[in-house]
Amino acid sequence: MKKLITLQDLIIIAVIILAAVLLLAFRSNEIGKTAVIRIDGKEYKTVNLESDEKTEISVNGVSVVYGCGEIYVENSTCHDKICVNAGHLSKKGQAAVCVPNRVSVEIVGNDKNAPKAVTG
Repeated sequence: MKKLITLQDLIIIAVIILAAVLLLAFRSNEIGKTAVIRIDGKEYKTVNLESDEKTEISVNGVSVVYGCGEIYVENSTCHDKICVNAGHLSKKGQAAVCVPNRVSVEIVGNDKNAPKAVTG
């Protein structure tokens, strides 16, 4: 009778689990200080999230609130509200996108001119 799981299968499973744990351990938890609001993929405004008071702006039918270390889409004219359900964003790399209104909000970290990736 043939074994269901061999030693090689266990080794492959262990490597996959180890890789998953390492990816979770090294993901960025850096708190972002700036965010970029884009319309049609073009930068509309860069905002500072370190302000002590919240500011609200309306862009293409999307109401964006920022300040006190976070940014979020408060309301949108789209029917599915995925951008609103993205919640409050505060960590580098987090984003909310409203596809019908062509508006996106992304936390870019502490320096908007820093490279997104480095190779070589």
